[in-house]
Order: sequence, then structure tokens, then C-alpha cells
Amino acid sequence: MKITSKVFYRINDEKIMQYSLQNDHGMTLNFITFGARVQQVRLPNRAGMNPNLTIGFITFQDYAEDSELFGATIGPIAGENGDQPLNSGRTGWQNWNWDAATEEAEDHVSVKFSLQLADGQDGLPGSRTVALVHTLDNRNRWTIDWHIETDTKVQLRPKLNVAYALTGDPAQSVMDQRLRLDAEPVPLPTKTLSTEATMATLTANDWALSLNTEGPGLVVDTFAHLNEQNYFNGITGAPHTAVAIRPVTPLFTLMPGAPFERRTTVTLHALA
Repeated sequence: MKITSKVFYRINDEKIMQYSLQNDHGMTLNFITFGARVQQVRLPNRAGMNPNLTIGFITFQDYAEDSELFGATIGPIAGENGDQPLNSGRTGWQNWNWDAATEEAEDHVSVKFSLQLADGQDGLPGSRTVALVHTLDNRNRWTIDWHIETDTKVQLRPKLNVAYALTGDPAQSVMDQRLRLDAEPVPLPTKTLSTEATMATLTANDWALSLNTEGPGLVVDTFAHLNEQNYFNGITGAPHTAVAIRPVTPLFTLMPGAPFERRTTVTLHALA
């Protein structure tokens, strides 16, 4: 297992870093510190193909201009808490260049992204500590651990906005893939689906993904509104080009002294 890092982009004296976690089976998770984004998820299939199995981009400008915030760690969104819109500038966690620290152990590798935000820096009152730890092991398990603390009562809806493209090709539809929620077959939705299920599996021709969460349920989205005007991974997109499967996160009140903590586990398999 190994961890590598490199400079992805420079803004004046600030470095946007890319971190890569890889296990002994070739499963690789790539992240960039801008918005603590998931940039790539890869696992070679039996034929040796190794495409990016998520929606991502090639350049920093693509990420900076992406209105969908693919791959981003998202916190406050303008106006959604019922107060005044967020101030201009680097508000919302997806617009910050996060700190990062890595850990390499015998049975796992991990990267911890963190923000220490002073009063109002993310557009909400009070200061906050936000941490997201990504861990990869040799069972192809990717564990995502949240920890958020605040010194002031605030409303939040944190989410990690990953869209899985198990075709390996953003120009292909995902609608023939097989979805199970809590082990029950469910047609892939043409609109966003919210469910009380806490376990999901998604199976395509060459890869299968399973996900479980400690949250109250799962959201499934197949992005019907995307089309050939969108470019992902350097390739023209198409409607239903990916599947987002993520925990349901209603807008909730975070209180001082009561941290938000949640774990989500994603397991990836290469098929024959």
C-alpha cells in the first residue's frame, strides 16, 4: 500500500495538492485539496482496463467553474439556512483549500482533510472545525469519516458529492446498471430518489460497488439534466452519465459540544 502526493495547481503562493491512496490490488483514490474533492476512483478490471470510475475533471479551472461541485466536500450553501445569503469570497467548504495529513499503516492508508474556520469564514456565525478522513484498505474498502464541531448554533447539510460512472466512460448511460437498496432490486431512478435504505449495491459489466452508511437513509441520483454540453474527464457527457449514492443529510442544527460524526463505507469489486 502506498501514498503519493504532488502539486496539482498553484495560485500565487498557495498550492493545490493532489493525494493518491493505493492498495495492493491497484485500487486508487485520488483527491485534491481544493474543496477536499474526490477526483478519481480506479480499480483495474480483469481485462486490465483502469478508467476513472467517478465524474471528475482534468484541470483546476474545470473544478473552479463546476456548478455541480462534483467530488466536493460541501457545507453551507447560500440561502438554504433561511438567513441572508452567504457572503462573497471563500464561503462554503467547497471553495477552500483544505489542510491535509496522511497516514500509512500495515493494513491501511489514509488522508485527513481538515478546516479550522474562524468566526464567519464559511458564511455562518461562529467558528468551526471540519475534518474528513478517507481510508483505504486491502479489502478494497474505502471508509469516509466525518467530524464537525462548532462553537455557535448553526444549521448545516454536509455532504460529499461523488458521482460514480461504473461504465468508465462519461459518454455512456448508466441506466442498464443494477441497483439494490437494502438487498432489494430497484430500478435506477430517472429523478432523484430519497430512501430509508442504508445499504446499496450498484453493478455494471466490469465493476460492482457497495455502499453503507450510518445516516438515516440514502439519496440516489442519475443526473438526467446532464448532456453533451458537459465535459468530464476530457470526454463529452450524456444524460444519466453517472450515479450518485450518498447519505441523506437533512438540514439540521449543530450545537456546541455535540459534534457531528458519520461513517460511510464504499467497497469496489472488479468483475470477470
